[in-house]
Amino acid sequence: MNRRDFLSTHSGRSEHPEETLEPIEADQDHPASGERSASTPSGRKFLRTTTGLERFSGPWNAKAAAHLLRRTTFGHNRSDVNLLASSTLDTSMSALLANQQPPPPPIGPSGVTWLNGVYEPTNDGVYSSYLKAWWVGLMVNQGISLRERMVLFWHNHFPTEYVDVQDSRYLYRQNSLFRQYALGNIKQLMKAVTLDPAMLRYLNGYANRGDGRNVPDENFARELQELFTIGKGTQTVDPANPLNISYTTYTEADVKAAARVLTGWTDIPAGATATSYRNVNSATIGSSFLPTRHDSTPKTFSYTYGNRVIQGRTGADGALELDDLLDMIFSQKETARYLCRKLYRWFVFYDIDANAEQNVIAPLADILYANNYEVKPVLDTLLKSAHFFDDNNIGCVIKSPIDFVVGTIRRLGIVTPALSTTAYYRPFNDLRTRAANLQMNLLDPPGVAGWPAYYQTPDFYELWISTATLPLRGQFSDLLFSGLGGLTFDRIAYVSTMAIPSDPRELIEELAVDLFPIPLTQNQKDYLIYNVMGLARGGEYNWTDTWNAYHAPGGNTATNRNLVLKMLDPLLKFMLRLAEYQLA
Repeated sequence: MNRRDFLSTHSGRSEHPEETLEPIEADQDHPASGERSASTPSGRKFLRTTTGLERFSGPWNAKAAAHLLRRTTFGHNRSDVNLLASSTLDTSMSALLANQQPPPPPIGPSGVTWLNGVYEPTNDGVYSSYLKAWWVGLMVNQGISLRERMVLFWHNHFPTEYVDVQDSRYLYRQNSLFRQYALGNIKQLMKAVTLDPAMLRYLNGYANRGDGRNVPDENFARELQELFTIGKGTQTVDPANPLNISYTTYTEADVKAAARVLTGWTDIPAGATATSYRNVNSATIGSSFLPTRHDSTPKTFSYTYGNRVIQGRTGADGALELDDLLDMIFSQKETARYLCRKLYRWFVFYDIDANAEQNVIAPLADILYANNYEVKPVLDTLLKSAHFFDDNNIGCVIKSPIDFVVGTIRRLGIVTPALSTTAYYRPFNDLRTRAANLQMNLLDPPGVAGWPAYYQTPDFYELWISTATLPLRGQFSDLLFSGLGGLTFDRIAYVSTMAIPSDPRELIEELAVDLFPIPLTQNQKDYLIYNVMGLARGGEYNWTDTWNAYHAPGGNTATNRNLVLKMLDPLLKFMLRLAEYQLA
């Protein structure tokens, strides 16, 4: 949902003041460069832009830095914004794209990790919650880096569900794989995912045999093409088999041929005789190729791949057919375009109109293809572009549950425990549970296509907001005022970081800049002062006097603190429930 529709949907006065949301007056507050009218897939009218990948030439300031951080990290704080705004766009992107050291693994109740041991059937469900909490902790403590945002991107792109795999060691290994390749080579990552034990289990690759015992399992071969690389394209007719379902990018015959190429791979570690999957006796995790299970005959692909033939290989050389398959798929320009569309929807906006396709997706795909599928040059170009920083692409994304939950903790400066101690379990597990209740359960996406908000037309991001989830978002932010999972929001400390917190108008101006990607209207600001804070017109000094009294020598008393919070808490709770806060 674009910001104007979202805000308008939730506008007007409610009998519940905390749910009062006013629409943004887009024409006044958002003059756009190169804007034009267009429609979303669902038919809604909104302004889009004709800008492309030309370098952003506007002012590099706090607004631009905040937009970059909103889209590349999970929330940002004022110090992050100030640090980037005081440097340059190039320096900021270098920091975001810099390689990071891998984090230590999560620890169990004993203070050491369980991940190097054998499978523990009675404890693995609990261990999975530790693993999820640990990942949330990495997001909360991410610093200025694109890594964790990209780890989640790859988890959504190559989904695996713990509820199906049910071995936390496998999921940790896959999560580490995404972190290793987060900003690396997509083709190499695709090969690593193909051989990843968790994926071999999730999409039945371990059971894909070509020895005549069973028909080859087509599950992974289908998703490899439909979801992970080239995409379906437009449905069409296969001239060789008119009765088969076919697409402009691949056919059913290609699925069958790819499945035969992929026979023989299993999650039995090299040199072992049995898989370590849920094995209470073996701690070694890995994959290997079993020549006796491989179909060594030639595999012929359709016209969509130029009628390519992958010659069958025998013995250990059969494993090399995987490289032939990936070379064939990644040699198709449509693979680069499909992957760039996925990145665009992750970082910019869900609607890819004709201008975006021509002036953004196509040249990005050329960059990806020319760089042999290294993702860094693509992200560096996109995130420095006039298109990315165009006013119409600011505040047009509805925050995902992880963005909302983790971003709130980071933005409000809430102190969290170190991941090196078992104290992290409670707060970070509580945060991941809140995100799961908002329809984003880490390590348990709803299916092999990932979360529908990133692919389901015509709604896309709108799917994050419903009559069930919107109130839950408000409940989450409200709970931070009284304590959530041992975490407490120090409101006075947060507001004290503002330049002039004693002036209610200046305070609201700064809070709006800090919390929202788009400005409030004057009517909204007045409503916050007079209706939410409860100040009388001409009586704004009551807040100033109360704030100054608390900060005067000897004024730090419970009575004075309560007087400050009596006005401050309703203001902050209200602002955190505004529709503007749901946008990024």
